[in-house]
Amino acid sequence: MHDLLVKSIQALQKSKYGKGNKSKLTSIQSALKLATPLFTSGNNQDGGKISKMINFRNIEQTEQIPKILDEFANNFEIQCLKNNGASAKNYSLFLVTLLKIIKTLDADKKRGLLSAHVINILNKMFMEYPVEYKKIEIRDPLRFVFVIIELVIDIEKNLSKDYEFDIILLRQIVPLMQRYYLKYDNAILQIIDEFNKMSKFRLTVSIEERHKEIVQIFLEYSMAQLSLKHKISRTENIIEKIISEDTDSSVLEYYNLLKLCFSDKELCPHLVKIVKTRNRSKRRFANTILDEILKL
Repeated sequence: MHDLLVKSIQALQKSKYGKGNKSKLTSIQSALKLATPLFTSGNNQDGGKISKMINFRNIEQTEQIPKILDEFANNFEIQCLKNNGASAKNYSLFLVTLLKIIKTLDADKKRGLLSAHVINILNKMFMEYPVEYKKIEIRDPLRFVFVIIELVIDIEKNLSKDYEFDIILLRQIVPLMQRYYLKYDNAILQIIDEFNKMSKFRLTVSIEERHKEIVQIFLEYSMAQLSLKHKISRTENIIEKIISEDTDSSVLEYYNLLKLCFSDKELCPHLVKIVKTRNRSKRRFANTILDEILKL
């Protein structure tokens, strides 16, 4: 199926029907080549369906790329997810291929709608094939989250409105976000730092404030899913950092992380109890934060 998609695009490039999209189709071919590991020899079963090349004769030029995107997504579900599992690595490579296809289009409302369409496709896949995380795996899950954020930013830029996350998607990200929250003093900064350092499938991307804001959304949801015991233990540690830290800029970062807990009604009474049992800080800024917690 995937091989037939590639051959269909090659035929389209040579025909009069691909005349207005030839350079874009070349970029799409490059993206599909990146996705080749998803369709290795052991994964080429098509569920018994009879496949054939795509006939682009009756497809408008403006609809050729959306058609290719849908065909690739269908192939991924049938040939990879059903046969090779829903690993974060497979999902990240799948998503970045879709993103590269989308980026061949000019920035406009239609492109934003296509990016939103990809997220909808993803949500439907998650319902049957939830993401499988490996305990020792960090890089691929982080890339998976990064590409989701890039798609969301593309939606927001082209549709001029904030994206509202579906709970189906948020649930897929919980294991990774919880891992970072429990392991690192400041999960937000750690994730953003790793975004900056990691390879990004040759995407030209600058990590901006919106990346950080979306990471905070993911963290806030994921933190709320922890057991009360873990939530209390982790916030105790953050409050201790706020009290003992000598640099206001560092205190601010801890505060930004702690603020994500303020909407957790189960946890808030315990935050107040923790602060009441602690000695005051030597720094005014930290004490201001402690006073805010006491008002929760």
